[in-house]
Amino acid sequence: MAGKGFILKSLLRTRSQNFQRICLRTFLTDAYKCDAEWKGRLNNPLLEKLKSENFYGELLKKFQNDGKASPIDVDLFSTFVLNELHLEDLETVTKKFRRCPNTVHALPSTSHSVIRTYFEFKNTDTLMRMVDDRLNYGLFLDYYLSNLLMDSFLKEDNFRDAAKIAIQLMLQEEFDHPIASHLALYSCYGYLNKQQPEPWDPQPKPKPAEPVEQVKVRVDYIREPFFDDHFDLTQPHHLIGKTLVGFGKHLLRQSPDSVAYTSLLLGWTLFEKHDKVIETLDTILGSSSKPYLFKEGLDRCKKTVHEWSNPPEGFLDNYNSRIHQLEVGGFVVHDNVSDILRQRINEAVSKHENDDIQHQKERYRLWERQREEEIQRQAQAIERRKRLAILEAKKKDLKEKEEQLYFFDNLDEWELRHEEKLLQKEMLLKEEESRGRKVSAKLQRQAEEDAYYPPEITAVRKQK
Repeated sequence: MAGKGFILKSLLRTRSQNFQRICLRTFLTDAYKCDAEWKGRLNNPLLEKLKSENFYGELLKKFQNDGKASPIDVDLFSTFVLNELHLEDLETVTKKFRRCPNTVHALPSTSHSVIRTYFEFKNTDTLMRMVDDRLNYGLFLDYYLSNLLMDSFLKEDNFRDAAKIAIQLMLQEEFDHPIASHLALYSCYGYLNKQQPEPWDPQPKPKPAEPVEQVKVRVDYIREPFFDDHFDLTQPHHLIGKTLVGFGKHLLRQSPDSVAYTSLLLGWTLFEKHDKVIETLDTILGSSSKPYLFKEGLDRCKKTVHEWSNPPEGFLDNYNSRIHQLEVGGFVVHDNVSDILRQRINEAVSKHENDDIQHQKERYRLWERQREEEIQRQAQAIERRKRLAILEAKKKDLKEKEEQLYFFDNLDEWELRHEEKLLQKEMLLKEEESRGRKVSAKLQRQAEEDAYYPPEITAVRKQK
């Protein structure tokens, strides 16, 4: 009986785990991934050519020799990375292209291809590091990719990276998409409730080594320290707090409700903006519509405030008195904010998912046409440069032959050119001497050789 009881418990535990796995579904359907259209890029005939050639080596040569590469070449390389071993090469090319002059002409599909390639190979730590380093990689999320990434991370209980995607939307000040805005709020609340995986930054930037000796460097001017409270933010709670503030304000403009006011108050609290916290509390207390706050969010606000190490003088008294007014005045409800956000996400998905899918499919088709047009344009430009090079070589050859044929007819012109050349060198020597610089022996010897005139030899007739 004991053995049967153990087996029964194991079966029940397995069924419970399977049921939880089934219930843990994504908000978006599989059709949202547009896999067929995304894989359609592999039907391009250029793929076989790129496989047979050392395309990565050619790109590196262009960066080393010319200091830049063609935007279409970088786009093709990022689009056709089919092996996880080439992800490091993709990161190198992306970084070098970002630092070259042609980055202003980057195709809109390049950033999308890089992000989706890393996402498909599950290399999320490197992906999040690159997305956060906008200066060196230039990867920017759109609504479609943001929804796709957040939905996938939430399915895996990866609230950390889902919240990071929400932070990127805040930094780009993109709050308009209904699915993205509610997914972002849900991700932030999810991370606050379950901070996993840890640590926040699995691939931190290496700190520069401290010099052994003190080194003084002369600079033209001293740059005053400046903190913009936006892109300079690094603390996780500050970033999540400002994200809640951004999306909370957006919801307030549409429909001032409990989710909006709770997000706004919790955001300012996590952001440690003391005056904004008091201002938000006064707005809630003075509102004629009597907005409600979720007890879950209010409890987290109180816990965060009491963890502050050095609040302004008199802040705690003002804060506690206003919190007491909220609790006594019936402004607090016991609903679960995550459940409400989950319901709103499902509503937004049912309304806008099909439109997003059709829009993304059209973008994939548009990018394919743009690639074809750009390839043709580049091929024509290469052919034109070849023809111009042939013409220039022929012109140079004809000019040299002409100079040989008419040398004695243009003798005065050649002598004038020679004198101008000597005058320029003399002026250069005087300029160097006036600056106090020592004229090199090689330069002086060259000037003497250029100034040397051979004696004219004339025939002398002997007198008989």
